Amino acid sequence: MRTVRLFLLLVVAAFSQCACADNYLDATKGHDHEITPAYFGVHFHRLVLGPGETEITTQWPPLAFGTLRLWDAGTLWSSITPRAGEWDFQRLDFYVNAAAAHGATVLYTLGGTPRWASMRPDELCPYGQGCAAESVRIGHWEEYVRRVAQRYGKRIADYELWNEPNFSDIPRDRGAAGFYTGSLATMIDMARVARKVLDDYSPTARLCTPGFVNGPDRLELFLSAGGKQYVQAVCYHFYSGDADHFVRQVLEVRAIMKRNGVENLPLWNTETGVEILAPGDPPSGIAAHMRTEAVARLSQMLILGAAAGLERFDYYAWDNKRSGMVSGSGEHLFGYEEMQRLQSWLLGSRLTGCRSDSDTVQCSAEKGPDRFIFAWAKKNIEHTFVLPKGAHMAAMEPLFGDLAPSSAVPDKGVVILPAGSVPVRLLLAQQN
Repeated sequence: MRTVRLFLLLVVAAFSQCACADNYLDATKGHDHEITPAYFGVHFHRLVLGPGETEITTQWPPLAFGTLRLWDAGTLWSSITPRAGEWDFQRLDFYVNAAAAHGATVLYTLGGTPRWASMRPDELCPYGQGCAAESVRIGHWEEYVRRVAQRYGKRIADYELWNEPNFSDIPRDRGAAGFYTGSLATMIDMARVARKVLDDYSPTARLCTPGFVNGPDRLELFLSAGGKQYVQAVCYHFYSGDADHFVRQVLEVRAIMKRNGVENLPLWNTETGVEILAPGDPPSGIAAHMRTEAVARLSQMLILGAAAGLERFDYYAWDNKRSGMVSGSGEHLFGYEEMQRLQSWLLGSRLTGCRSDSDTVQCSAEKGPDRFIFAWAKKNIEHTFVLPKGAHMAAMEPLFGDLAPSSAVPDKGVVILPAGSVPVRLLLAQQN
């Protein structure tokens, strides 16, 4: 029986090394670089409380978050100037200063039109009325960007043009609710104005595309219609139902970048998390049923994003009710310590590529003299794979949970991965 099992393992290993298409390999080859804290971005909702907020103030965690994206933080255009001629930067000041105090750079997402400036002031939007429409006058937009750029200068390193826009030019978007409901041409004009203002008042600041989601065709439209001349980075929100979906999206976005001649621009994942379904919620292809599932999937995407050369991964959101690591009362939820452990694995590492077969995913990495593999099973049963030739496993460390006795000791270079999607780190040692 043992001989048959080893033979089957060798067959599986040989199949995994065939010339079959491997999206994991295609998405990660040629992107090895050292992972720094700048890769780990975060969102906070409640670093400071606003009127009527009853949950406790969120404390900046002792983790290596090198970037802070401002969205759902009470820093919208409509929050800064709720009435024409009145400007209130108190909350934005707090967030910018908090980021500086913790050594993080700021990505400020522009948008959220105040009702008084909105082209469609009665249109419902995620934050009330009018906020998804373009402004009545482009001058309103210009003044908003100018006021922010003048006030903060280099303290805001990067700007995102808008959050998850729809375009009225696209049939499926026409009449649909969202964060932006105007035309593509107007969005490109806003990019032109924003870049001009930044050149005047904060010339080192980078402007990235809107943070697109749910289909990269909007990104292609924006770039091909002229938006590419105004941006210095490409932003996308890589929400994914599983790791396969994540790498497919990376390949799609990079193909669009290449077709439009901007393949050398940085690619930023400016918003991704995994929500947990509440009792009674309908099924979702993106949300998870359990917190352990959500943490495992988020960890897979963080590993793959690093291997695929994404320069930043802005996790959404530290204190969110559905996808957060702390509760409204400040309690540490499952995932808090796991995020710390994952950061300790990745920081200072170089990921040199990932591979997959029908059952497993493995990503090779190195840190100084150490060589290791991040691996997980795609299904909820034990799986095996063969280690690189000439290597054996010195240790196996799961991101969370316990290892079964059969998983702890390799058998002549054959490793048995525990059941489930929890990433493990396999520390390798070269055989004599």
